Amino acid sequence: MKKNEKLKSADNSSMAQNFDEVKELGKQMKKAKTGTELKEERNKTQDPLQ
Repeated sequence: MKKNEKLKSADNSSMAQNFDEVKELGKQMKKAKTGTELKEERNKTQDPLQ
């Protein structure tokens, strides 16, 4: 299987396929609100720890 084929067939629950995806996920995580921010802004609770 070629690298491009692997990317096309990846599931949503798969890990990042390359460093560009890792960088993009890092940007998304920086924008994500913390539990304290959610509670203060919207009176919501964060997802439970797994």
